[in-house]
Amino acid sequence: MNKIAILIALAIYGGINFYLLKRSWQAIPANPLVHTIFTVLFVIVSLSFFVAMALGNRLPISLVAVLENIGAYWVIGLFYFIIAAVILDVIRVSNHFLNFYPDWITGHYQQVKFIVFLSLIGLFALVSLIGNYRFRHPDIRQVNLEMTKGDGPAGSLTVIAASDVHLGNTIRKNRLKKYVKLLNEQHADLILFVGDLVDHSMRPVEINKMDEELRQLKSRYGVYGIFGNHEYYGNILKAKEFYAKSGITLLRDTALTIDNRIVLIGRDDISQHRRKPLKEILDPVSVNLPGILLDHNPSKLGDALKNGIDLQISGHTHDGQIFPVNLIVRKMYQLAYGYQKIENTHFYVSSGLGLWAAPVRIGTRSEIVRFNIQLK
Repeated sequence: MNKIAILIALAIYGGINFYLLKRSWQAIPANPLVHTIFTVLFVIVSLSFFVAMALGNRLPISLVAVLENIGAYWVIGLFYFIIAAVILDVIRVSNHFLNFYPDWITGHYQQVKFIVFLSLIGLFALVSLIGNYRFRHPDIRQVNLEMTKGDGPAGSLTVIAASDVHLGNTIRKNRLKKYVKLLNEQHADLILFVGDLVDHSMRPVEINKMDEELRQLKSRYGVYGIFGNHEYYGNILKAKEFYAKSGITLLRDTALTIDNRIVLIGRDDISQHRRKPLKEILDPVSVNLPGILLDHNPSKLGDALKNGIDLQISGHTHDGQIFPVNLIVRKMYQLAYGYQKIENTHFYVSSGLGLWAAPVRIGTRSEIVRFNIQLK
């Protein structure tokens, strides 16, 4: 079934690309050499992401990074270009029946098509620059909460959470170094990674020794993390080793008590059918303390409610990453982004510090989340 789904997806992708290539031919100058060069470049760009995925462990890592980034930008560009092409086709067909084009368009139709073609490319380049800025300058979201201290001491607790870092060929070591600096500047009591710390391959993470940067993280009670779905796309054993080498305590269907102040619970990703029920994870923890749950995918908010969790932190959605996908994602989840209190449980779904594919955020922004918690 998975192979059939993959073949269908590839067929759709190929069909969309062919449609866009054909429409581009009609817009660019009708010169055989221009068409040939354009077609070769179009095919290379449209296939680069798949080449990087298929041959990522065989090609030089620098070439894989280039191919992956070209392909990633193309995937996002394709989304916008196909929307534009369909809109333009609707206008063109409507004009065929209604004849509303002014004379200056009909008199210079080929030139107008070429100008529109170049304008769309220029507009995407501009939007990408803005989107890259929004990725490179993450927000620090402040969330102020009060929790009942239970049997623990009263006082304040600063918890810093980062989800969906996606270390790999897009989020590289130099970017990670900036993230570590930003996280350390928060002077946290706890630093939490809420899944998808690595992207789809451990190779660039290991070659570039990204654990060296993560070991520089400092917090009062340490650094903890869970797996998301992307850790399972690569080598899960290597991902586990990477967490350990990076000084990150992996919580995989695990609950532990921290300084008799809070209970920290980490669930395995929802994609793993063997992950334990939340109640079973909590059973060994009998203390009466506030509970913070890390669950990468925010699909099961009801579990936290039923088990009396004080705060659940999730990620996964990226808040859609680009417009209008963010609007679609917000319809798919009860809480796709941001803060909400349901009954006595606080929920926060982060848009993520890193991202998937091209380093672009359109209509969303990268973030880390700072929870200023008062235990009363």
